[in-house]
Amino acid sequence: MIFNPKSILRCRYSDRFSITSIELPSIKIFAHIKRYFTLTTFITCAAYSHASDSVFPYKSCFEASAKKFNLDANFIAAVASVESSFDPLAESSSGAIGLMQIKWPQTAIELGVTDKDDLTDPCLNIDAGADYLARLSLAFQSKLFALAAYHQGPTKIRQADHIPRQSVIYIEKILQEEVLIAESSELNRRGSCNLMEFQASSQRTHHPKVRFQEAYQWLTRNHTFCSTPELLAIRNRLPEIMGTADAKGELRLLINNAIRKKSADKK
Repeated sequence: MIFNPKSILRCRYSDRFSITSIELPSIKIFAHIKRYFTLTTFITCAAYSHASDSVFPYKSCFEASAKKFNLDANFIAAVASVESSFDPLAESSSGAIGLMQIKWPQTAIELGVTDKDDLTDPCLNIDAGADYLARLSLAFQSKLFALAAYHQGPTKIRQADHIPRQSVIYIEKILQEEVLIAESSELNRRGSCNLMEFQASSQRTHHPKVRFQEAYQWLTRNHTFCSTPELLAIRNRLPEIMGTADAKGELRLLINNAIRKKSADKK
């Protein structure tokens, strides 16, 4: 895509690999990025920190892959959140599959995954995605360029003399999500999204109808404060927590709608 030079901000950023130059649209995108980064001479990427066990699903898999490929678990999880909203069965029209949206067959085979069905295995898919991110990071010596290559393909990024606008928007989403995951305590300060609190609110009585009403009211009141991983954690525990009180699946539907809305808001 060709930009009007007057609409481009030429700046420099520092990431964990290098200091280089990229072109950022100076109006809307820059305004969003500025919310998350301090801009002086450089755009300095947010510091990483380890999230708590409740922050994202498959946490042990993300941590194992992060250790294996010398990446940050929060970073890998942020990619999964943006790529698939943590859905291990997600499949795009272009043939990208699973949590990390690994393309079948070309990218998957390159990463050593020879069975398409294996890509729906959460831990294996995370491992493949982390492997790919590590390879791209090594090739480009830049976290941001590695993300651009993950999004649009390494060949296209190598041929470009800057990060394309489409990838800038994608990178912004990843970095925003990484900050949210790493600083999950901030979400708790903004509202209540606590699995134990939800469980307690729905188990104050043994009467199924009253239990359902309590749980439904809690979710209606608090779901906007929940991240996608937290909503998934609650949804996965519904059979155990609610038993027959949600026999019609209304709570699951409410959570699924909230997850879909969050996914749509990222686009």
